[in-house]
Amino acid sequence: MTKTVVAKRDDPKYAQVSGYIPKKLALKFKANCTMQETDQSEALERAITLWLEEINQEREKETTSTSKSSGK
Repeated sequence: MTKTVVAKRDDPKYAQVSGYIPKKLALKFKANCTMQETDQSEALERAITLWLEEINQEREKETTSTSKSSGK
């Protein structure tokens, strides 16, 4: 049985994101991906996941402190 590998760009489970960042940051990002032998998509996925986790933790802290201060 042969398994077909679908490129991420053709995989409906993936979506493309883009944005503009300072050129120096982009160059550092690309260089470090190359040095670490990491795919840029994988590095972005990890960075976004960490960022979202950080935001969720901040929201939980705000919710906890709000409910404590309101006596709930």
